[in-house]
Amino acid sequence: MTTWATLADLNKTEPCKDYGAVLDTLEADYNSTENLPCWQTEAVPVDEVDRYQIIDDPDDEDGRQKVELLREALRRSAPLPPIVVVHGPTSERGTYDLLDGRHRFNAAHEERLSSLSAWVAHIGCCDGPSPDPAST
Repeated sequence: MTTWATLADLNKTEPCKDYGAVLDTLEADYNSTENLPCWQTEAVPVDEVDRYQIIDDPDDEDGRQKVELLREALRRSAPLPPIVVVHGPTSERGTYDLLDGRHRFNAAHEERLSSLSAWVAHIGCCDGPSPDPAST
């Protein structure tokens, strides 16, 4: 039997720096709250995270700098906070919608890592609400 956590529980163990933005997206796009017990900590395949989150703007100097620093950290095997994703049906974009951790995801993608630590919402698997079709 699967043991589910809430996002609020996970945030108590290791605070998410963009928690407010994650909550806003969770509510607006997934009709969910931080108290829905549908979360697990998992290693997710990097190549299944939303490919639309790959940074491809050559003028995003700040973003590129953050990604490079995170790549160096990954090469040193430094621990990074988990990314925050929602597991959904597989599409051409991937299986996991990214809510937080775009720079960490990009660093892992560029380093060709196979997986990345993540807080994963399985909203549909734990009888959670249906996402807002206009936002997905």
